[in-house]
Amino acid sequence: MGVITLTLISSGALASGSNPPLWVIATAGLAIGLGTYLGGWRIIRTMGKGLTEIESPQGFAAEASATTVILASSHLGFALSTTQVVSGAILGTGLGRRLAKVRWSVAGRMALAWLLTLPSAAAVGAVVAAVATTGTLGVAVTALVAIAAAGGLYAAGRRDPVHAGNVNDVPAPV
Repeated sequence: MGVITLTLISSGALASGSNPPLWVIATAGLAIGLGTYLGGWRIIRTMGKGLTEIESPQGFAAEASATTVILASSHLGFALSTTQVVSGAILGTGLGRRLAKVRWSVAGRMALAWLLTLPSAAAVGAVVAAVATTGTLGVAVTALVAIAAAGGLYAAGRRDPVHAGNVNDVPAPV
């Protein structure tokens, strides 16, 4: 919501100091809800079974420690990634339990993805900004490419679907 509101303010569509319009709040909420609906089971499987096998006590410990870190960070004004905090807490519960196996290959793939995310987002943002500033055609091309990319990612995710019936299955080692 902040980025969209900032864009609207910087383009002159909103006055400086304005709060996010209702449509921005609703759109952001819809996007988050849709993303959780479409990818949530896979994330639950990766966090609960992919990194390390956790049971209810470990899940409670991970959530309590992640909550503590997130609230302390927010109170001190530090920015953080909640996904990284929760992943670290889950890894910690795996390390703290006797005879638990931590799947470091999964943790390594997650860390690599996090390292690549910022420069990749910057590169995509630069290309999209260059194309979109060419006018209506640039915006249309950008929208079509984004829709095609989203469709491709959705189709790739449906090849091996994760749902309520198989979320607790241990994923095959990669």
